[in-house]
Amino acid sequence: MEKLSPQQLATLHHHLIHSGSTNVLIDELLDHLACEVEYYMWIGLSFDAALKAVLEQANNKAVQHLQSAYKVELAMTEEQLRQASLDDIVFEFRNKSYGAYDLRQAYRINLRNAFIMTIGLCLMLMAMMDGISRRTWSYLSPWGVAWLIGLSSVTFVVISWYLQSTRQQPTSVSRTFIDHA
Repeated sequence: MEKLSPQQLATLHHHLIHSGSTNVLIDELLDHLACEVEYYMWIGLSFDAALKAVLEQANNKAVQHLQSAYKVELAMTEEQLRQASLDDIVFEFRNKSYGAYDLRQAYRINLRNAFIMTIGLCLMLMAMMDGISRRTWSYLSPWGVAWLIGLSSVTFVVISWYLQSTRQQPTSVSRTFIDHA
């Protein structure tokens, strides 16, 4: 997909400033508009035609609605700010549905899963190598138990990742913008 040039981004930025956007949210709104224009350019429209189509959707009323929605939904009260995590503070006034917020929230779980998976696979590999070298296998031997522990840990991680992925719902950025227009 073709990216917008600095001059094209400046045109979008100029539109947002004239529609009454504040400095706090202008980057988020600019990102919305740029994604929409890039999409229209990807399907074959020229920049001018894509800009016209997006600006018809992003009239002043739609931009004002998005701006007020961002302020209400994304701003934290004093009490929330005291109890907020670093991720919440970093993502204040930013759209959390792009995925970066979710990745940061899931970092510890993903790190734990990767560690458990690594240990489990190493145990299974060592047990398999011992079984091959001895040419006998018993689940009651120390390496048989290591194999079962490794298999259990790998199974735990796979189930954990599956459950985590089913909890996440994909969102459409462009759909959100169009719905508010």
